[in-house]
Amino acid sequence: MRAFAILALTVSTLVISPAVAKDKKPVDPNKKSCRRLDTTGTIMGGKFVCHTAAEWTQIDTESQRNTRSLRDHGTNQAAGF
Repeated sequence: MRAFAILALTVSTLVISPAVAKDKKPVDPNKKSCRRLDTTGTIMGGKFVCHTAAEWTQIDTESQRNTRSLRDHGTNQAAGF
């Protein structure tokens, strides 16, 4: 039963992914956008940080790399600890 659930999830992901990918419009790398960054431990909200699309791409890539490193190695080597 578990194998069937995994197979169904994999197939649905493969079927849906190309359809979603087609709908994306090219992003201007110089266009500014802002994101709200939540602060852990408070309900008062976070702060808004603005960067260009290219900068957000770089920030997201670095964040994913650090998360993978933490997950794979089990320590916070990405942050230099």
